Amino acid sequence: MKPFSNNGFEKQMTLHWNILSRCTNLFIILNISMFFLTGMVINSGYYYTCYSLGLLLLVEIGLLIPLGLLYRLWFYLMFLAVELLALYFLVASIWYWVANNRVA
Repeated sequence: MKPFSNNGFEKQMTLHWNILSRCTNLFIILNISMFFLTGMVINSGYYYTCYSLGLLLLVEIGLLIPLGLLYRLWFYLMFLAVELLALYFLVASIWYWVANNRVA
């Protein structure tokens, strides 16, 4: 058996990191425009959006700080997992918003 190789990831690394960066930016804009601009977080005391934004900011910091680990698959998968957790909080926030649609 051959040992596991990162060659496939290293060849398409730029594509993966670009997609992750664009999705993170989109989710941050969605979070702010849907919940903070409408006042739902401040008025209702709903904090999943804050958790989502915090995790997305963690991913952005990981994307911006050059640690030299961008070629490592585990480093990418770690930030992808954080991004998916932030997406979970965003979807839960949207679900809460739809279920508790109150007219102000």
